[in-house]
Amino acid sequence: MGVDTDWKQAVRLRTLSARQMLIRHPWAPLAIESRNMATMALLDYLDSMVGTLRAGGFSADLAHHVMHAMGSRILGFSQELFDASRRAGQTGVAEADAATALPPEIAARFPHLAEISAAASHDDASTVGQGCDDQFEFEFALDLLLDGIERLRQRGWTSAHRTR
Repeated sequence: MGVDTDWKQAVRLRTLSARQMLIRHPWAPLAIESRNMATMALLDYLDSMVGTLRAGGFSADLAHHVMHAMGSRILGFSQELFDASRRAGQTGVAEADAATALPPEIAARFPHLAEISAAASHDDASTVGQGCDDQFEFEFALDLLLDGIERLRQRGWTSAHRTR
């Protein structure tokens, strides 16, 4: 793969492929998170992703930071702060409440959260709560990251130029 190769498309397709596998096996993200040492298969996957970045013109420094920025997303899932249903071994929402709006007392205290909750697209099986479309949210964040990473690569970004 040369510098002209579309690294962004390759990373996106591999990440979405990993996500499809994890959707078919909803127990897998928790199994990955519970490991205290990386398996050889995981190291092979991560090494190949770094290889894709390097072949796409990334410096080792930028590739290092990209891997941190992508986090678990590069494995096909997002570690959500409040995903208790997955940690409990369940999929989808814990309650069958179809209302996506926040309770009035919560909405009054947190009006901005209430506003975006009411505006969200709906997916009743969402792991981050009713009102969120997990696949759309995952791809939106992935594309946002990849676009920003592309700008850094084009500028020849290096951590030596960062400010603290």
